[in-house]
Amino acid sequence: MDRRRRGFTLVELMVVVAILALLLTFLMPSLQRVREITRRAVCGTNLSSLGKAWMIYFKDNNNKTPQTHNVNPSVPDSIAQFHNMIYCGREHTTGKPDYINAGVLYREGLVSGQQAYVCPTIESNWVGPWFTAGDPNLDKNAPVNENPWPTIEKCGTFMTYGKRRMYYYDAPQMAEYPWNEPQPRPDANIMLWSATISVVKDPTGFSFMSDLFTNGEWSLMSHVPGINVLYLDGHVNYWTDPTWDEETGSGEVLYDNGIDGWGTPYNWEHDDVWMIIDGYHEPPVGQGK
Repeated sequence: MDRRRRGFTLVELMVVVAILALLLTFLMPSLQRVREITRRAVCGTNLSSLGKAWMIYFKDNNNKTPQTHNVNPSVPDSIAQFHNMIYCGREHTTGKPDYINAGVLYREGLVSGQQAYVCPTIESNWVGPWFTAGDPNLDKNAPVNENPWPTIEKCGTFMTYGKRRMYYYDAPQMAEYPWNEPQPRPDANIMLWSATISVVKDPTGFSFMSDLFTNGEWSLMSHVPGINVLYLDGHVNYWTDPTWDEETGSGEVLYDNGIDGWGTPYNWEHDDVWMIIDGYHEPPVGQGK
């Protein structure tokens, strides 16, 4: 019997390659799911870090939230529905461009790194790096690298997380704070910019920040079929769109809610999403109007 060693034939190699390709086909979805679970966990850790920083900031500042936009001091602040700007550019301020909103936490040294402001899942779905070097040409008066985050020219810098609007909410169970200005609709009010966080009766049920759901496109860049949510007491939960349909890949709260951008001046649609997250409104979006 000829016992001389021989190599693999081309057919055998092709069979091995085909088997490996088949195994990868089966394993890839599982690997992608594992990677997403890891990213979601890191995202939750980011929000938790921001939550701890918020708690310190609140204690040091009489339970007040920092300003969001400082375009006009006479206009009630925090009226916009989704505060994800963290550095204010020269066209969005009457004063010197500066850190605002959650960016103040970084300026005050309460957040150790810029990556705490970026969800790794959204970053992985974003074209190019999220953080870039500051461009002094965006603000002639700003020193080089004063703004280390991605910038919209002349406007500002944004994180992948957003804080709920602090102006006009319609759930009397959530707060008792009198506000005598005329209102666009008969709401009880939570205006945490001018009040303090102590007006919220149940901080454990008050969603404060989350992954972006400014519109359906941003929601689809996040942890489908849900988002990580930071509550006012500092804990983080993964919240799933209760209307999500796996077969159609749609959901009426985060994905197919009719929100296509910044919305109306008072942004009731976004308010509705926050209230649905907290259990005070029922889906679909628009029922709370």
